Amino acid sequence: MYGDNGVMVDFDEVSKVIAASDVFVLGFAHFQERLLVDARSNEREVPLIQVVEPADSAPEQLTRLQRRRPSLGTLRSLTFLGWPYSPNFLVESSVWDRIRDRVGTDTEAEVRAGCDLALRQMRNLHISAAQALLNGEHCYDLWPRLEVSEARV
Repeated sequence: MYGDNGVMVDFDEVSKVIAASDVFVLGFAHFQERLLVDARSNEREVPLIQVVEPADSAPEQLTRLQRRRPSLGTLRSLTFLGWPYSPNFLVESSVWDRIRDRVGTDTEAEVRAGCDLALRQMRNLHISAAQALLNGEHCYDLWPRLEVSEARV
């Protein structure tokens, strides 16, 4: 869905996904890395929130997570959310607070530190992507450039 200012996100649906999904991945429009949130925990593992490289597929992401956190058992599903905005708007829109609440930052210092680190990394990635765009990196011309010879007067 699009609004006057571009892509619109249904914040109620985003909140429902965050509340209901044990594991979800947030993909950003301006950089390729993803935010992985695994709210599952047991006596050996605390919830995980981390910036990760994108996987080629959902099964690959599930396999990576299973290898990293085997004591939590097999995960049956993974939810992907596209986030067309900046990491700062994640905070401004209170979605970040919902994510922090979901993983229990109020009870686990390790999780709170992971959240703070992930937010810093996302902000840095966003800034780097903006700088690369301003420098013309990863940009392609739609039409070939015409070579113009210098005019002599």
